[in-house]
Amino acid sequence: MKLRLKLVLVLVLFATKGVSQWEYRVNNSHKSIEAVGSVQFNFKIQDTITLSLSRSRKLGLDFSIQGNLFQRDQKYYVLLEIADRKIKVKNSLVLNKQLRILELEDLISNEKYEVEDFIKILKRGDSCTLTIRADHKVIQGYNSLSGSVSAINSVLNGPIL
Repeated sequence: MKLRLKLVLVLVLFATKGVSQWEYRVNNSHKSIEAVGSVQFNFKIQDTITLSLSRSRKLGLDFSIQGNLFQRDQKYYVLLEIADRKIKVKNSLVLNKQLRILELEDLISNEKYEVEDFIKILKRGDSCTLTIRADHKVIQGYNSLSGSVSAINSVLNGPIL
């Protein structure tokens, strides 16, 4: 009986890992722990966009969108659609080809969120549609939030390096 239970557990883990777009990893060079989710597009682009939640002694809890698209001298309009919520990035910084998100705002209720509050919304969602507008370019991508809860919880509850 125990062997059968172990076999079922292993099969469930492989099935969820195959569908998951989120992973947990330790970044020793930056001395941080990270939950990273890839964004898929319905067309081919030259860049990979990822959602990244990290925690370190230096920055604390940090949420960013990473990709070669982000240039320091440009302004970006970013919209995240999770469940029935449309959440706009209100305040952000562009550093090292990543858009570090500092504050977000719900466009329907006008409620403002810090990163910690937004992560609670992100964990409850099934999927996230990401829209980024820069100058005359607009891209839209999709991220399945399957596997995000365990990866995010590992970052929130894991040891700080």
